[in-house]
Amino acid sequence: MPLNETDVPAAKGFFRLRVRNARPETRDAIVVTFDVPPTLEKQFAFAAGQHLTLRKEINGNEIRRTYSICAAAQDKVLRIAIKRMPDGIFSNWANDHLITGDCLEVMPPAGNFGVSLSPEHQRKYVALAAGSGITPIFSIVKSTLLAEPQSSFTLFYGNRATGTVIFREELADLKDQFLGRFNLVHILTRERQESELLNGRITGEKAHQLLEHWFGNRRIDVLMWARYINPRSRRGTQTSWVGRFTSSVRTFYQWSP
Repeated sequence: MPLNETDVPAAKGFFRLRVRNARPETRDAIVVTFDVPPTLEKQFAFAAGQHLTLRKEINGNEIRRTYSICAAAQDKVLRIAIKRMPDGIFSNWANDHLITGDCLEVMPPAGNFGVSLSPEHQRKYVALAAGSGITPIFSIVKSTLLAEPQSSFTLFYGNRATGTVIFREELADLKDQFLGRFNLVHILTRERQESELLNGRITGEKAHQLLEHWFGNRRIDVLMWARYINPRSRRGTQTSWVGRFTSSVRTFYQWSP
């Protein structure tokens, strides 16, 4: 018999990783940190913006879900955030039952959403995200600020209210750590703020207004946003105003529950 749960064979392409820590982040989201044994450190090395695919049998059914890694590459910590979603089979199971010491089957990191980083870069980065869409962006923001001391990052982050902001304290700490280089702007839908520009959902129109207000005629080197924010015409081309700010747009997806 196997000596411990991590010795149980995993499905092809997966590895069994023990949960080092599973803690509540908000009322409807948890942060899960994995233990990566020395023998798997090479397979589970990651770049900012990559994701993990998890596998779990729930009620006799094989469930696979993908979650973005939400740690800086420099941290050498493998973690994800799982937000509870309506009718989300895996997200509800994880929020209700996953605890420290459990094991999950995990594929090595994959994806290429991030950007190449260099200490010589002097770039202006901007990201727009909402809710759990912060997970890949958090990894990119922190990795970039650590790797490029001459670059700056502005994050527009949409949520319902202050209490639903994932990584609220960690983002505030980053703002203090990188004064003058990290600008954090909260956009809320159910908690009124003094400026009307900071209220409501981040739509394509709102994105345009935010960039116009914060940057005016200044150029942005890299713009990142979720697919649902990205304004496109029926022919699939970017709307004309995007080109006023940048020629480099990276789009990411929010994964299924």
